[in-house]
Amino acid sequence: MKEYKVQAISVGKPVILDTEKGPLKTAIKKNIVEEPIWLSRLNFEGDYQADQKNHGGPDKAVCLYPAQHYKHWEEHYKQTFTFPSFGENLTVDGVDERESAIGDRYLLGDAELEVSEPRKPCYIIARKYGLTDFPTQMIEKGFSGFYLRVVKEGLVNPEDRLILKERDPLYITVSDVNDVLFHDRENKEKISRILETPALAAGLRASLERKL
Repeated sequence: MKEYKVQAISVGKPVILDTEKGPLKTAIKKNIVEEPIWLSRLNFEGDYQADQKNHGGPDKAVCLYPAQHYKHWEEHYKQTFTFPSFGENLTVDGVDERESAIGDRYLLGDAELEVSEPRKPCYIIARKYGLTDFPTQMIEKGFSGFYLRVVKEGLVNPEDRLILKERDPLYITVSDVNDVLFHDRENKEKISRILETPALAAGLRASLERKL
C-alpha cells in the first residue's frame, strides 16, 4: 500500500477578509491542527463553510491539496505560500490528480476516505491573494486538488500518514474528470465513462448527466 506524508491538517470558521474588491466572507483562512481531531461524515471537528451551496456536505467533507503544487505557485507568482494557503483540510506530499482516481479509498488514522470529485477553480483564492488569473492557471495546470467523502468516521492524529487502501477498478482519475469539465466538454464517450463510477459526487453526476 502506498503511504503519503500529511504536511498539515487544517480547519477554520468563516471570517470576513478585506480584499481589493471589498469584504469577503469565507472559511478559506484555516489553522493547522496540532492535536488529535475527530473526522465525521461531514467534516473535521471545528471546520465550517461560508458558502454551503458550493462547499461542504457528505461528498465534500474533506478538501485535499497536493503539497508539491505549492512550489509551482511560488515560482509562478514569485511569492511564498504557507500551508494551507489554498483553504484545504489536508496538505499531502506526493498525491497527484493524474494518479488519484474517483473511488480510490484512503486510510487516515481511524478514518477511511473516498475520492469523490475534483475541486473546482476557486475565485476566493484569487480574491484573497489578488491573483486574478489563478482560476485560469489552475485549470491550465490541472492542479485542482480534490474532495473526499468520509466512509468511516474516526480519530485522526496530525502525524498520521495517508494510506492508499484500494484503487477504484474503473480508474477514472481526477485529471480525467478535469479534462471533461474544462477542455473536452462535449466528449460524450468520456462523460459516459465517468458516469460509470459509483463513487462520483452526486452534484457532479447530475451536472454531467444533463450534458448527455
